[in-house]
Amino acid sequence: MLEDTALSLIFELMKERRYNRTTEEYAAIAAKLPPIKVLHGGVNDRLKQIAEIRAAPRLCHFQAREQHASFKAFPASISLEVVRSALVKSGMRTKQERRSRAPSV
Repeated sequence: MLEDTALSLIFELMKERRYNRTTEEYAAIAAKLPPIKVLHGGVNDRLKQIAEIRAAPRLCHFQAREQHASFKAFPASISLEVVRSALVKSGMRTKQERRSRAPSV
Protein backbone atom coordinates (compact mmCIF):
# COMPACT_ATOMS: atom_id res chain seq x y z
CA MET A 1 0.00 0.00 0.00
CA LEU A 2 2.73 2.49 0.91
CA GLU A 3 4.77 1.24 -2.03
CA ASP A 4 1.90 2.11 -4.37
CA THR A 5 1.70 5.63 -2.92
CA ALA A 6 5.48 6.02 -3.21
CA LEU A 7 5.45 4.84 -6.82
CA SER A 8 2.68 7.28 -7.75
CA LEU A 9 4.65 10.13 -6.21
CA ILE A 10 7.84 9.05 -7.99
CA PHE A 11 6.07 9.19 -11.34
CA GLU A 12 4.64 12.58 -10.37
CA LEU A 13 8.14 13.83 -9.52
CA MET A 14 9.41 12.58 -12.86
CA LYS A 15 6.46 14.34 -14.57
CA GLU A 16 5.44 11.07 -16.22
CA ARG A 17 2.20 9.13 -16.52
CA ARG A 18 2.26 5.95 -14.47
CA TYR A 19 -0.06 3.73 -16.49
CA ASN A 20 -0.57 2.58 -20.10
CA ARG A 21 3.05 2.53 -21.15
CA THR A 22 5.09 0.10 -23.18
CA THR A 23 7.90 -1.88 -21.60
CA GLU A 24 10.39 0.30 -23.47
CA GLU A 25 8.83 3.49 -22.07
CA TYR A 26 9.02 2.16 -18.51
CA ALA A 27 12.65 1.18 -19.10
CA ALA A 28 13.44 4.67 -20.40
CA ILE A 29 11.85 6.24 -17.32
CA ALA A 30 13.78 3.86 -15.05
CA ALA A 31 17.02 4.87 -16.78
CA LYS A 32 16.29 8.55 -16.06
CA LEU A 33 15.57 8.05 -12.34
CA PRO A 34 17.80 10.05 -10.02
CA PRO A 35 19.62 8.31 -7.15
CA ILE A 36 17.39 6.62 -4.57
CA LYS A 37 18.18 9.17 -1.84
CA VAL A 38 17.12 12.03 -4.12
CA LEU A 39 13.84 10.22 -4.87
CA HIS A 40 13.29 9.57 -1.17
CA GLY A 41 13.76 13.25 -0.37
CA GLY A 42 11.44 14.32 -3.18
CA VAL A 43 8.72 11.87 -2.13
CA ASN A 44 8.89 13.01 1.50
CA ASP A 45 8.85 16.68 0.45
CA ARG A 46 5.69 16.03 -1.57
CA LEU A 47 4.08 14.12 1.31
CA LYS A 48 4.86 17.05 3.59
CA GLN A 49 3.23 19.45 1.10
CA ILE A 50 0.12 17.30 0.94
CA ALA A 51 -0.08 17.18 4.75
CA GLU A 52 0.37 20.97 5.06
CA ILE A 53 -2.53 21.79 2.75
CA ARG A 54 -4.63 19.15 4.50
CA ALA A 55 -5.53 17.51 1.21
CA ALA A 56 -4.32 14.09 2.25
CA PRO A 57 -6.73 11.30 1.43
CA ARG A 58 -7.21 8.37 3.78
CA LEU A 59 -5.76 5.08 2.60
CA CYS A 60 -8.22 2.20 2.36
CA HIS A 61 -6.90 -1.21 3.34
CA PHE A 62 -9.06 -4.17 2.38
CA GLN A 63 -8.03 -7.80 1.98
CA ALA A 64 -9.80 -10.90 0.77
CA ARG A 65 -12.18 -12.49 3.29
CA GLU A 66 -12.51 -9.28 5.28
CA GLN A 67 -15.99 -7.93 5.78
CA HIS A 68 -15.04 -4.33 6.50
CA ALA A 69 -12.47 -1.99 5.08
CA SER A 70 -10.06 -0.24 7.39
CA PHE A 71 -8.71 3.22 6.78
CA LYS A 72 -5.31 4.60 7.67
CA ALA A 73 -4.11 8.17 7.78
CA PHE A 74 -2.08 9.30 4.79
CA PRO A 75 1.62 9.23 5.74
CA ALA A 76 3.56 12.45 6.27
CA SER A 77 6.79 10.65 5.36
CA ILE A 78 7.98 7.22 4.32
CA SER A 79 11.24 5.37 4.75
CA LEU A 80 13.97 4.90 2.21
CA GLU A 81 13.26 1.17 2.28
CA VAL A 82 9.65 1.73 1.17
CA VAL A 83 10.84 3.77 -1.81
CA ARG A 84 13.41 1.09 -2.68
CA SER A 85 10.83 -1.68 -2.31
CA ALA A 86 8.34 0.18 -4.54
CA LEU A 87 10.92 0.51 -7.30
CA VAL A 88 11.97 -3.15 -7.04
CA LYS A 89 8.38 -4.48 -7.01
CA SER A 90 7.48 -2.36 -10.03
CA GLY A 91 10.53 -3.49 -11.98
CA MET A 92 11.97 0.02 -12.15
CA ARG A 93 15.04 -1.07 -10.17
CA THR A 94 16.78 -4.39 -9.66
CA LYS A 95 17.24 -5.76 -6.20
CA GLN A 96 20.85 -5.50 -5.15
CA GLU A 97 22.49 -8.05 -2.94
CA ARG A 98 23.82 -6.84 0.38
CA ARG A 99 27.54 -6.49 0.54
CA SER A 100 29.11 -8.83 3.00
CA ARG A 101 31.69 -7.31 5.26
CA ALA A 102 35.20 -8.60 5.01
CA PRO A 103 36.18 -10.59 8.07
CA SER A 104 38.32 -8.55 10.42
CA VAL A 105 41.80 -9.88 10.94
